[in-house]
Amino acid sequence: MRAGTKVLDAAPRQAELLSENGGPDTPVELETVACLHCGGNDFEPVITGRDRQTGVGGDFTVASCVACGLQFTNPRPTLRSIGLFYPEKYRPWDDREAGGLLRGKLHRMLERSVLRADYGYPPQPAGVGARLSAVLGRLWIRRSRQRMTWVPFRPPGRLLDFGCGRGDFLAKMLACGWQVEGVDVSPVAAAAVERRTGIRVHVGTLPHAHVAPQSFDAVTMWNSLEHVHQPRETVRAARDVLRPGGLLALSVPNIDSWTFRRFGPNWWPLDLPRHLTHFTPATLGRLLEAEGFRVLSIDHIGRAGMLRKSVHQAFATGHRPPDLRRLNHRWPAESKARWTERTQQADIMRALAERPAGE
Repeated sequence: MRAGTKVLDAAPRQAELLSENGGPDTPVELETVACLHCGGNDFEPVITGRDRQTGVGGDFTVASCVACGLQFTNPRPTLRSIGLFYPEKYRPWDDREAGGLLRGKLHRMLERSVLRADYGYPPQPAGVGARLSAVLGRLWIRRSRQRMTWVPFRPPGRLLDFGCGRGDFLAKMLACGWQVEGVDVSPVAAAAVERRTGIRVHVGTLPHAHVAPQSFDAVTMWNSLEHVHQPRETVRAARDVLRPGGLLALSVPNIDSWTFRRFGPNWWPLDLPRHLTHFTPATLGRLLEAEGFRVLSIDHIGRAGMLRKSVHQAFATGHRPPDLRRLNHRWPAESKARWTERTQQADIMRALAERPAGE
């Protein structure tokens, strides 16, 4: 492959979608790029899949860099065209209120008890009641996926959420004692968060002119790094806005997962072409270390719901072997998701990294 850009003709249905997203004359541009980690130009194809949300642009290929092993969508939509591949009702930007059921309120109360006891969140627990609540919380919240967004508190407690979407995580961290701000490319989503919560959200990406260097104690990126065109630049910018000793917490899909190997192009988190980089534990760790972070942990998060979505996509293509029919049910899917966590081959990775102190 050689670096370059080409413009695609839109089929009738694609033209309709383009009209909805960017105007009937908006071109679909694809670009072939060098490796996003090492700059190499020697690739091997990994898999080809189609855009299951919009159908714009046809099929897309994931390539693997021969030199460093990073996998990425190539060719991919350009920055000017990528917005055409995000539906108007794209779920992370869908402005919906979270439910207030009693079970959810109990979960949040117990979760805060654990965060105060084990993760340094203010106010620090005191008395037998606080200790008992933390014990109950640890018993209640056992699974990794429920603990995925727990970030150790770093005083004075300024947190920036990159790709904040509709702001649910920001609101949660604000209630837990953090001073919070967000970043998102969607001006509609940013305005909705500010209107509903009063939390400041910067429109755009990192680096950002209004996000000062060394001004935050934690940066979070939940299922967002795989969407950016330049992941190393984004991680480097996250490091720059952190104070020494600050934390970067992020989650990305794991293309080295059992589910990807089993489902291939029907793997739900593949999400071509919105997902531009497809990480493994090794390539994620190398990228973080290359940009000056000390990797503290990379954990595996299994999600039964995501597994069942992969099953449904396989069914839609007519692929229905017996083991997939079994995984379409809740309890077998839960069991398999837990197995992928134990064997370190789950759908989602959660990384925690630190900007070294004393810099």
